Amino acid sequence: MRRIIRPFVILFSSLILTVSCLSDDSASYIYYSDTAITSFSLGTLNRTMWTKSSTGADSSYVEEIDGSDYHFYIDQAGRRIYNPDSLPVGTDAAHVICNIGSKNGGTVVIAYKDTEGADSLAYYSSSDSIDFSEPLDFRVYANDGMNFRTYKISVNVHKEDPDSFTWQRMDGMASRTFRQFDAMKATTLGGRLIVMGRNGSATRVMISNGGAWTEGASLADGEAWANAVVKGDSLFTISGGQIMRTADGNTWDACGQAGDLPVRLMAAGSVKLYGLDAQGRVVSSAHGGYGWTADAITGDASMLPATGAGYGYAALKTDDTAERIIMVGNRDLSAHAEDSVAMVWSKIEEYSNAARQHSWIQCEGDAKYRLPSLTNLSVTAYGDVMLAIGGKGAGTSTAEAFSKVYVSLDNGLTWAVDGSYYLPEDFTNGVSDVFAMTADDDNFIWIICGGTGDVWRGRLNRLGWPEEQTSFTE
Repeated sequence: MRRIIRPFVILFSSLILTVSCLSDDSASYIYYSDTAITSFSLGTLNRTMWTKSSTGADSSYVEEIDGSDYHFYIDQAGRRIYNPDSLPVGTDAAHVICNIGSKNGGTVVIAYKDTEGADSLAYYSSSDSIDFSEPLDFRVYANDGMNFRTYKISVNVHKEDPDSFTWQRMDGMASRTFRQFDAMKATTLGGRLIVMGRNGSATRVMISNGGAWTEGASLADGEAWANAVVKGDSLFTISGGQIMRTADGNTWDACGQAGDLPVRLMAAGSVKLYGLDAQGRVVSSAHGGYGWTADAITGDASMLPATGAGYGYAALKTDDTAERIIMVGNRDLSAHAEDSVAMVWSKIEEYSNAARQHSWIQCEGDAKYRLPSLTNLSVTAYGDVMLAIGGKGAGTSTAEAFSKVYVSLDNGLTWAVDGSYYLPEDFTNGVSDVFAMTADDDNFIWIICGGTGDVWRGRLNRLGWPEEQTSFTE
């Protein structure tokens, strides 16, 4: 503090002397004892971009970005200023021009620390470049010279590409059991990863909390794995003609049998379970496996999938009392050997008091962008998209096994390859097409390999970033 007392005493003494020399009819001056930083914004910034030259060598170039597009939040209580939406990776934070506004004309200074740890102040100027490689302390002095506030200002820059997918082989999670399965499906439930796989005439259940696998309660029905659907805090399946439910994979309870039960579970929303009955109709239950009713269908019911490869649901952006349900799967290829694409169907469910009833409709986009029919096709909702991978082409599809990750940005209508999503570079499932995929609540994609027993976990970088607070109350 000793370094700043003298300059400020001289400054304010000069102001007092100037005022005292004025005549009585001169303008009066008001000195405020309070102040604060009230605005903060950035000017033009440089960003280094990397690309490949025509020879394949790495090369770089610099582009300008408009820093004013990145809003800064001011936490007056915590005396923090920061941008919750970080600047793009490669942005030069060491040469930053910024604009700072203050209350009552307060004087803004940068509070550095010298080599001895003492305060070293420098006047802020909107035309000077400032190094924000690390957070900096700024002070704003009231114009009466008596009080100041200190703020820590952080200019956040991403250290990783938001649209890059990072994969990790989960060492210690590989399981010999998976290599014994000839079909499997993965789900996540209550923070657990649950894999159900067909082993002979039974369905075995494997459970992990992110570490070693333990075996859950098996089911005598070898097709129970294919009916695994999660709704709320329960995993449902069909085994021996009964709807079975578990909260942890270790204990199963029957919750419906005989009568109007489906023969296949296909999907779930936030309220209902969906399946297919013996007549090939879509049926739904809003009562946890009891009380199934037939849903309306618009289109050719023979195009409904016979097996569920995956599903997703999300609230409508235009109405949070309604949601869209999507189910995906292949038809029975023994009866439809000519199929080269998977079947995708969707439905709107409304839950308001004046709810309307909607039909299931087949999603038939451009033939060029249909989802291929793949062996052991697996589909999962992920963020705002749906992802699909699978083994070799089924039916008349000529797709190669595990060659692509198919992405739908429009609720299953069209599917294409997106550079943001890809399998690990050294991914292999041997010669097997048996695998399973699911997404958890932390936005990780899990792939369990039946051919190798390997377990992979991956995430789109931006879906793993924490959300900063953006509103404050003093």
